[in-house]
Amino acid sequence: MRVIYPELIGGLAKKSIKKGDVAKALGISPRTLYSKLVGDTDFTLSEANILQRQFFPDMDKETL
Repeated sequence: MRVIYPELIGGLAKKSIKKGDVAKALGISPRTLYSKLVGDTDFTLSEANILQRQFFPDMDKETL
């Protein structure tokens, strides 16, 4: 896997957050989440807001 979002991927691992749970929160499939994590497609602003608010309230979106 190419590491496009190292802070996000590392944060998920550090907090033991399952990628399936992230995909569900974003309303996307696990495959779509994978495509976003490897940089094939971009996260939308609303997805970034959900990620930050639900999983990383202590980090700003730009860091993720």
